[in-house]
Amino acid sequence: MEKLFRDFEVQIKAERQKEIELDARELQRAEYARIQHLDRLAAQLGQELTVAVEGAQVYTGELQALGSGWIQMRSQTENVLIPQHALVWWEGGSRFSSVDAGSVKRQLTLGYALRALSSARLPVRIFHTSDSLTTEGTIERVGLDFIEVAVHGIEGNFRSKHILGYRMLSVSQIGAVCSAL
Repeated sequence: MEKLFRDFEVQIKAERQKEIELDARELQRAEYARIQHLDRLAAQLGQELTVAVEGAQVYTGELQALGSGWIQMRSQTENVLIPQHALVWWEGGSRFSSVDAGSVKRQLTLGYALRALSSARLPVRIFHTSDSLTTEGTIERVGLDFIEVAVHGIEGNFRSKHILGYRMLSVSQIGAVCSAL
């Protein structure tokens, strides 16, 4: 009889262990379900990533910064600012990491990043999310949902006499903004 009770106790302990393991897996799934896309990206800061954006552009480089609705990468030849809305997929970095993307630095908006490029007066190549359209020039001003670009070549001199015109671009149609290192 004692042997029977011991076997029964072992079975009960084994069943409890299975329940604990199932609960732990379910808890892990529930915790992962709360991780946001920017949290996963924030954990990749400093890592080499490959990203694809709408319009069939693919970039490989180090993830250097991210804000509210944008990421910034550095490749061997250029800095690339990518709006989150244009990000199709990314790969690389660490598969099992996440951090809170809610820090103050990460609350900076895409408009802030575009205004920084405007202030720096850097020539940029802007890839649009549709087809293979591009705009080259200098970001002059940044509105709420658009930017104004002084259109000119990004090579050589770009004083006012080289400006071909001014183009207004909807921010929602920007796939990537690239500037040379």
